[in-house]
Amino acid sequence: MKTKIYLLLFIVIINSKLKASVCTACACGNFTNATTWSCGYVPTGFDQIIIPSNFTVTITSTIDLTTGGPPAPANTLFTINGVLFFSGNSSRLNMVASSAIVVNVGGKISTADSTNNSQKINIGTGGGSEWNSTDGTLFGPVIMTNGSLPIELIEFYGTCVTNGIQLNWSTATEKNNDYFLIEKSINGMEWQFVSKIPGNGTTGVTHHYNHTDDNINSSELLYYQLSQIDEDQTKTVFKAIDVNCSNNAKDKMTVFSNPASTELNIYFTMNDISAGNILKVLNNVGQVVLETKFNLNQGETSLTFPIDLHSGTYHVIFSSDKTILPSQKILVLK
Repeated sequence: MKTKIYLLLFIVIINSKLKASVCTACACGNFTNATTWSCGYVPTGFDQIIIPSNFTVTITSTIDLTTGGPPAPANTLFTINGVLFFSGNSSRLNMVASSAIVVNVGGKISTADSTNNSQKINIGTGGGSEWNSTDGTLFGPVIMTNGSLPIELIEFYGTCVTNGIQLNWSTATEKNNDYFLIEKSINGMEWQFVSKIPGNGTTGVTHHYNHTDDNINSSELLYYQLSQIDEDQTKTVFKAIDVNCSNNAKDKMTVFSNPASTELNIYFTMNDISAGNILKVLNNVGQVVLETKFNLNQGETSLTFPIDLHSGTYHVIFSSDKTILPSQKILVLK
């Protein structure tokens, strides 16, 4: 049987020589219903597919994502923040070898026929399976693929700065990396050029990159897409992120990298000066295993908190005199 590869890294990639469309679930429903998707049609193997939080997409038959728009091959990036649900023995998802399924924190894949050992997700040929019905519910964060990835992306995020939006990303490894391409969009579907950033060819050393986009309207919600171009000009598209620098934007806490090991890196975006700030880390039974107080200024602040925790799942909670932010789940690996 083909070896299963579950990579607990925030790596999201898809190879393509043309732009892919983004199909986002806009309702809970069957995968084969066009009304389930923002793109207005049933996604194909050439699309980027997204299931947002609080949405469930159900597969009741065999979904074939091995074909796409000519002349490019089908290379699907499937990002799951909500639920992908397989209903019935005939439900199945087929994808080509260069595709990837990303299950983020809070997302999951589950099935109604867990007692039958049937293949549910197949990536590539060979008759094996990346996920069977008897494997049980699959919770994020997980990357599912059947082969090695040419670029290992550790993180990609954007922060609001005085003169625009600063985009930051890091790679663990690179192979034949000519350059990175940054594009932006106001709707997540139509993209315009922002910048080209030289890569580091082939390397096994961690590299950090950043670029500031100073051509923005601070009242807009913007989407940014990071792509990598190989030396043979093959394009790899990473997941898109959204950044909102409006004065009316909500306070925000972003925890990375996830999984963590010895420290938590956290980005805060605050509309006003924040006092009485407390960060707590709780284990799965609700016990506080870390608590610290600190100061936060208006705008963006990056903080690092050392941790010495056993491997497992934890919840990060932030509160202040003015606000309580939604908790975030993290995975600690030792």
